[in-house]
Amino acid sequence: DIDECAIGSHNCSAAETCYNIQGSFRCLSFECPSNYRKVSDMRCERIGCFNFLECQSTPVRITYYQLNFQTNIVVPAHIFRIGPSPAYAGDSIVLTITRGNEEGFFSTRRLNAYTGVVFLQRQVKEPKDFLLDVEMKLWRQGTYTTFLAKIYIFITAHAY
Repeated sequence: DIDECAIGSHNCSAAETCYNIQGSFRCLSFECPSNYRKVSDMRCERIGCFNFLECQSTPVRITYYQLNFQTNIVVPAHIFRIGPSPAYAGDSIVLTITRGNEEGFFSTRRLNAYTGVVFLQRQVKEPKDFLLDVEMKLWRQGTYTTFLAKIYIFITAHAY
C-alpha cells in the first residue's frame, strides 16, 4: 500500500481531507449543518436549540470517523464502540443506525447500559464504501441527549 496522502500524489481539493485506504485513497469533506459549529477537524457541536423537543431530538454533537477493513474480515465483527465519556451510574443508551444500512450489513448491540457496538453482521464480498449514521441517545438523570456518529467505512480488497 502506498500512502498517497502522505506523499501528496492525491487529487483532493484544499477543502477536502485525504484519507489513505488499502491500495487507494478517498477525498473526504466534513461540513457542519446549520446551527452547528466546527470544533475540530472531525467534530461539530450544536450552537443552540429553541425548545425542549428540539434539544432532545437533534444531536448535541456530530463526530466523523473513518474505518478501513478488508473484504475477508471475519463476521460478526465489532467495528465501532460508542458510549458516553465519562459514564455515570444510572446512564442508559439507545443505539440506532439511522442511515446508510439499507442493505443490512451492519447492526448494533448494547454491551451494557452505557456501552454499545456497531458490528458487521454480513460478509461484504466486493470492495465497497459506506457512510453510516449511528445515533446514540443517552438517558441521564431524566433527560435524553442525542449524539451522532457519522462513520465512513471503506471495505477494500484483501491483499494476498
